[in-house]
Formats: sequence, C-alpha cells, structure tokens
Amino acid sequence: MEKLEKFINAILETRKVWLLEAKEGFFAMLEDNNGEPYIPLWESEESAARAAQGDWEGYTVTDMGFSELEHWLKELASDDIDIAVAPESDGEITAISSAKFRTWVKPYSDDSFKDEDDDDDFDYGDGWAQPWS
Repeated sequence: MEKLEKFINAILETRKVWLLEAKEGFFAMLEDNNGEPYIPLWESEESAARAAQGDWEGYTVTDMGFSELEHWLKELASDDIDIAVAPESDGEITAISSAKFRTWVKPYSDDSFKDEDDDDDFDYGDGWAQPWS
C-alpha cells in the first residue's frame, strides 16, 4: 500500500499521470499471469522514462491530465482494462480497478474531454479497490 499512497500523493500534486505511448493514442499495455490487461501509469516523467526499455523501448513518455484521464478511464472500464501503478521491472504490479480509479479522479477533473452524448450510466460494480478520501 505504501507504493499506492506514494503514487496517489504524487499525482494529486501535479493532477496528471505519465504513460508510455507507442504512437498517438496507442499506449503501453501489459498482462498478468491470467491474461488480464492493464495500462501502466507512472507518477512522474522520470519514472515512466526509466520503464521505456525492453518491450517498451522507443515508446514516448507522455502525460495525461485528470480531465482526459477521467474520460479515458470510463472507456477502459467498459473494455475491462485496469490500471497497473508504476509496474516493477521484474513484472510485479500494483493493480487498481479502472472503474474505481475513475470515481476517485472524477472530482478533480472538468468536462473538457466529455463528449456531448457522454452519459454516466455505466455500472461500475463493487470492485475491490476502495475510494480515497
């Protein structure tokens, strides 16, 4: 949980997360041993840059503000793709349900990435992650 707390505190300061982008709109992904997909997020540009090696060599480090992230997390939740918090080089991940993460990010975002027909009727279920307060 210490890793998760560090991540949350860091992104609260900047109101953004860092990703690795293969090409515009296509981001690094990984799977756990059960084949479950995750999008890795990092709390800083430096952390993401250190991860851009091996399978992710040549990927571009990019940031995403909370407003865009909140909108994107809705899409990820509907596609059953969760978040891997700053995955370790040995493959160990700290996972967060994208749906639960969205409920936490949403109060910090605005409507700048909301589509006109975007509703909020998605059933997020109970999930295992607890909201931060």
